Amino acid sequence: MDHRKVAPMEMYSVARHQLEFYKSVLCYLRFHIPSFSLSQWQIRIEQAIRSTITSQPRLRLQVDVARKEPFYIVLPMDVFDVLPLKILERTHDDEEREFLENVVTDECNTGFPLNSTSPLWRIVLVVPSHGDTVDLIWTYSHALADGISGMALFTSFVRCLAEKPTVIFTLDKDQPMNELIPYKLPPLSSLIMKIVENLILPGFLKQHLFPQTFWAGNIQLTGDEWNRTRQVSFQIPGDILDSLHKKCRSKQTTVHAALLASFILAVTDVFGKKNMEFSCGSAVNMRRFCHPVVSNEQIGIFVSAAPSYHYIPYSEHLSDLFWPLAGQIKEQITQEIENETISFIHTLKFVSDWKEMLIKHRKTSPNGYRSSVEISNLLRWTFETTDPTWKVLSGGFAQSANLVGGTFVISAVTVNDILEVIVGFQEHTFNDVDQVKLMKNRMKTTLVDAISL
Repeated sequence: MDHRKVAPMEMYSVARHQLEFYKSVLCYLRFHIPSFSLSQWQIRIEQAIRSTITSQPRLRLQVDVARKEPFYIVLPMDVFDVLPLKILERTHDDEEREFLENVVTDECNTGFPLNSTSPLWRIVLVVPSHGDTVDLIWTYSHALADGISGMALFTSFVRCLAEKPTVIFTLDKDQPMNELIPYKLPPLSSLIMKIVENLILPGFLKQHLFPQTFWAGNIQLTGDEWNRTRQVSFQIPGDILDSLHKKCRSKQTTVHAALLASFILAVTDVFGKKNMEFSCGSAVNMRRFCHPVVSNEQIGIFVSAAPSYHYIPYSEHLSDLFWPLAGQIKEQITQEIENETISFIHTLKFVSDWKEMLIKHRKTSPNGYRSSVEISNLLRWTFETTDPTWKVLSGGFAQSANLVGGTFVISAVTVNDILEVIVGFQEHTFNDVDQVKLMKNRMKTTLVDAISL
């Protein structure tokens, strides 16, 4: 059954999936379930999943790409007679996260077919052979939903699991983002520069007048490399996170900006280049800019990006640059949201061939990447229950590394006061993964040390 035409921002994701430039996005929750029994809990979990499909009917959507203009179609309910649920058993100690991290990486490297027989999402349930820690991973296509949607799904799921009332959304109100955000032109000077850069100048002049010199990895790529995501991660516990929040407020910046500043300084330090330039893209949750405002508990694609550009001069003491850089990042992102991000959404409707556009970006950008890093921060989510048989411990958010996106992709979310940061990258981009691990460790220590600066 037809639903509606795929809208511009959604088409960007459809094209990425078709070209295998991007595979999937996921969120997960870690549960503490004393005396866990799969035979008892599987029925309860499947009931909660089915109730979540009812409350979030966008989970029934697929994409028909056989037409000239792709359409969302609504899958019949009998498709879900057998749920896309896979159960894996963790055979080692529950406190070890290696098994979970490996499953998350595998999920980020597995895409979804666009057809009329299977949904654009799946679930992996990781259960203990002996223990009480259970992980539930919800993976989905970005053509179906954005990062915030993963936490929205879990909001519905946890309420269903607790047998509490749940908000019921309808497909009748599933409108594309560009129809909900008032049209706004960018500043005239910015508009003129973009017209000159993208429409008037021939390619060779554009490269000289608008050079892209940002850091995009240290290996010259051919453009034919295999698409395989690798990931490293770290967590910041609640007490340290609270201190970081307070410090950010006193410095008039945000944790998001602090995360990005820690990344920039860690790359500068570990990869050993002086006077580095960074092009960064920060995902922006556009739900609050819609009219009417869209709830964060509603799934869909309501995301755009705010670019920022940063030059890091040589310094013997990079830590001295942290808070000024974090402040600069916040200011740039705020300006971009006001001046560019909203208007950008409406310019997408003029893209006539999405595949051609993505292939062009892949061929003409430094090492194929449009930025040094893309960062998505889903902010804070709290999952509480009065049921003594289970509770949510923590959670995470991850996604594929994008062949036409950032050299790194940072995915962050705070669940029940624990911040988890997952750093993704293409496997072929770095010869020495230990350098990436060192960079990740430097990010964490930079954040923690900045609290006392």
